[in-house]
Amino acid sequence: MRLWLVIGLLLTATGAFADVSVVASIDRNHVAFGESVTLTLAVQGTQSGAQPSIPRVDGLSFDGPSTQSSFSLNNGQMSQSVSFVYQVTPARTGEFTIPAIAVNVGGNRYSTEPIRLVVEKGSAQNDLSQEIFARAMVPSKPVYLGQTEPVEVLVFARADVPFKGLSSFNCEADGMGFKYLQNMKQGTQVINGESFHVAMIQGAISPERMGTLNFGPCILKAQLTVQKRGRNGWPFDDSMFDQMFGRVEVREVPVTVDAVPIEVLPLPEEGRPADFGGAIGQWKLDVTAKPTDVAVGDPITVTIKVSGNGNIDTVPTPKLGPLDGFKTYDPTTKTTKDDLNTTGERVMQQVLIAKSADVKELPEVRLAYFDPEARAYKAAVQSPIKLVVKAGTGGQTTIVSGGGRLRPDEKLGQDIVYLKGDLGPAAPAVPFCGTATFWALNVMPALALLGTVGWKRRTDRLRGDVAYARRTRAAKKARKLLTSATSYDEIQHALQHYLGDRLNIPVGGITASVVDEQLVPRGVNAELADRVRACFEACDTARFAGGGADTSIQATRDNVERLIDELETKQL
Repeated sequence: MRLWLVIGLLLTATGAFADVSVVASIDRNHVAFGESVTLTLAVQGTQSGAQPSIPRVDGLSFDGPSTQSSFSLNNGQMSQSVSFVYQVTPARTGEFTIPAIAVNVGGNRYSTEPIRLVVEKGSAQNDLSQEIFARAMVPSKPVYLGQTEPVEVLVFARADVPFKGLSSFNCEADGMGFKYLQNMKQGTQVINGESFHVAMIQGAISPERMGTLNFGPCILKAQLTVQKRGRNGWPFDDSMFDQMFGRVEVREVPVTVDAVPIEVLPLPEEGRPADFGGAIGQWKLDVTAKPTDVAVGDPITVTIKVSGNGNIDTVPTPKLGPLDGFKTYDPTTKTTKDDLNTTGERVMQQVLIAKSADVKELPEVRLAYFDPEARAYKAAVQSPIKLVVKAGTGGQTTIVSGGGRLRPDEKLGQDIVYLKGDLGPAAPAVPFCGTATFWALNVMPALALLGTVGWKRRTDRLRGDVAYARRTRAAKKARKLLTSATSYDEIQHALQHYLGDRLNIPVGGITASVVDEQLVPRGVNAELADRVRACFEACDTARFAGGGADTSIQATRDNVERLIDELETKQL
């Protein structure tokens, strides 16, 4: 028995990489929008192939892989293989090509053949079309370029349908700037006398170009809990035992939403104020100044708050009018907004110092904006704020530091240590054993030993713990990729590599969804999560917008470096 075991091991060792072949295949080449296909990479002749890196394909997402290995020894002939299985989900209709995929085996590189995949528009037919359906709730009137408008997708399931939830949601909204919340709202509604369970997907659109654009078609996969049937011939083959023993399975039913046209108009030229800076929505101003009764040289803190409905990112920071009678300092600004960017608030604080007692008021503050509901330009105006400025006492002024903190003038004679005329008694001699040199000579060898032990443990952990090694080297590796990045695709690739290594997940297929699926559950704050998500969206937009991208490659690279620096401070 031992002899056969040794022979088997020798056969495995000598033939581990003999006659290696790599083949990629999908279970279907034509699918309807909303369906997924299974991609299998079969590596024949070995069980030790490295996990392949799936190339990015615009419009396709790759989930996985799951790994399957097999080994057999028949009449002295050894057969072994390893398969990597992915679920491929299209995000839109059209024709796609899954490019050649490289797999490294035993130091050799093997490549697959490209695969063609056609995704067609097709209505998902099922026997529950009257019992479970979906509707899109979009604006009934035209929207304006740059306007942010809420939209909703509602899923209705009749009360007796065992609706569990949604497993996926895909919606074509090219040029609409569509985004949605992952968490659904749920409730009930009565339609024509029948009770329905309602699941609401909340989203928002922000059109990026003019014309008639389509929201949809959309396809959702509804999850239904279906009881498994008992064995054939069992005398009690009914739902009683299914319920008692919990024999249920989850069945996915595709539900479609037809495309809805939305007309997108440009902002009107007529009536546009000269100081209009791009703000769209309904906005209001709140301006305060404290204190308003001061002496010359005293600081006045001015707070300007803009809040309302719309995309706060389109609202410029309001500025005070002429400030010739004041000494000014750089303002600080804080912006907050909801997850869909349909409401927001921006608060600006600025320190002013009156130069003379002739100053009587703070100037007017004005914000021009376009109101899409009224289809007209409006202005939010804060009238001048009265001030009482008195002459200063003693000719002293207050100094404001860069961070807005106040400190008094230094006073001569109180902040200077004068020279001593008498040196005083000599300090007593300190024995050598009490000097810093003595302790340094004794402590440094121990510290060196501890450092060597720590370095050895860290090295061993880097070799044995793959997750720790990926996490430790993530930032350095990503920064190296950023240094050589010359396109938005390479910049996004560097961010994907960093998140994949830091979170110990496959790099292939990482998109903006990793923010909600991985970063937010690990405690990343909403502001940083929004910035990571926005970086993905900006890269996607820039890659497909050509010369029309708003952000330069250098600015995008700098933004990714800042995101990596901040994520490095988080415990993920």
